[in-house]
Amino acid sequence: MQLKSKRPKPYVVKDTYFLKAKQEGYRARSVYKLIEIQEKFKIIKEWMNICDVWAAPWSFIQYIKRIIKDTWEIVWIDIKPIDKYSQKNINTIVHSIFEFDTLKPKVEQFIWVWNQFDLVTSDIAPNTTWNKDIDQYASVELNIEILKFADVFLKKGWNLILKVFKWEDFIDLVKEIKPRYKTFKEYKPKATRDRSFETYVICEGKL
Repeated sequence: MQLKSKRPKPYVVKDTYFLKAKQEGYRARSVYKLIEIQEKFKIIKEWMNICDVWAAPWSFIQYIKRIIKDTWEIVWIDIKPIDKYSQKNINTIVHSIFEFDTLKPKVEQFIWVWNQFDLVTSDIAPNTTWNKDIDQYASVELNIEILKFADVFLKKGWNLILKVFKWEDFIDLVKEIKPRYKTFKEYKPKATRDRSFETYVICEGKL
């Protein structure tokens, strides 16, 4: 039986990163995870068209926007709408990643000129049950759907950022990544809570 995960209620950690996000105008402390990934892997370029999956509360998009500015396009996908904003090159799609047949034409309306994305990012997470086995399985399931999405909408040779709860089922995600990308690297940013078992997977060079 497939677990079609819904948007979890945010768990707010009021730590140094939380306060820093408030000071710097970001919507969530999670942005510093992406900033660390960018500093290490230099994966975001100013000339990229980028898709962010499961975008709320859109701190990833805020940071991406600061890099690409107004020249290129961002498409975000989430099952809930994000608060209004004025940026002209941020395009919104309220839709489930599991419903690809109806999602596909909605994405295509924004990329018909440039065909595919240069980068797909995700900070996706399932509803947590506090049962590690169930949560990790749901996390892997969500990321496999993003891999399938990237099969269609990510350019050949380009990169994908995933977030996954790492436990025994992680091997199932690795099996899906290996035939699709030249290499992949696991990375746990310092901004990740110590007790969290989430990790980021940088998938490089789509085959």
